[in-house]
Amino acid sequence: MLFLVIFCLIQGFSEFLPISSQGHLIVFNNYFNVDYFSELSILELNVISHFGSLFAVIIYYNKLLLRMIKGLRVFYRPDLDKNLNLLFNLIISTIPIVIIGYFFGKNFNYNAESIILIIGYTSVIFAVILFILDKYCLMVRNQDAINFRLALFTGFFQCLALIPGVSRAGANMIALRSLGFNRNFTVRYSNLLSIPVIIGATSFIIFNENNFFINDFLNLNVVLVFFLSFLFSLIFIHFLITWVRKSSLLIFIIYRILFGTFLIFLFYTS
Repeated sequence: MLFLVIFCLIQGFSEFLPISSQGHLIVFNNYFNVDYFSELSILELNVISHFGSLFAVIIYYNKLLLRMIKGLRVFYRPDLDKNLNLLFNLIISTIPIVIIGYFFGKNFNYNAESIILIIGYTSVIFAVILFILDKYCLMVRNQDAINFRLALFTGFFQCLALIPGVSRAGANMIALRSLGFNRNFTVRYSNLLSIPVIIGATSFIIFNENNFFINDFLNLNVVLVFFLSFLFSLIFIHFLITWVRKSSLLIFIIYRILFGTFLIFLFYTS
């Protein structure tokens, strides 16, 4: 039970913050025997917990998502509705990672030893990049400024999240802050982009992994993992949004550097 709570806390804590949920879950799985602590496999835990996070972001942004859907009434003129324009640009930002992830995702495989070192270095390197851009880039753009070109740039940058430890949210924030978007829009856009990415990633696992199988969707552990991931994700989405309204991204940058440095130290001393 405690193992599942910790696993879901890591998922909810790291999915939307710019610190890499993939990196944290890989490290966690590398040092704990999932088969010993849980009757669910690591693939099943990943899929169920991500569905919990998906449900959380949909619930949190339900009013905005409904406005975007209503905007489809004038789908041929996105310039007439800012929410429809946002929806179209989110779709544009999603296309690169769908294509690259589908055709090349399986090539991003690393052995158990090197992956810890990769996560360590990427955590530190991208923390430094995010620090520089967040500190020195202007914050002159908001939702009204997003367009096809900027959305596509963000989408290609998001593909770096296929590398362990980079962080999908972190990659999006680096791209958007480098383009001069303010922190509030940067976080909102990154969170909304998680919806199609989570749907695509979990669908890819379900349909491509032969050993993926959940015996009972009403199993207590399945329900628990889904609910806890949903709850923790909801909490940290709200925390992130509240935080950037009054502060910079420095706290997450410091955490990334400490986390990455610890993994590098662990690799060379173990």
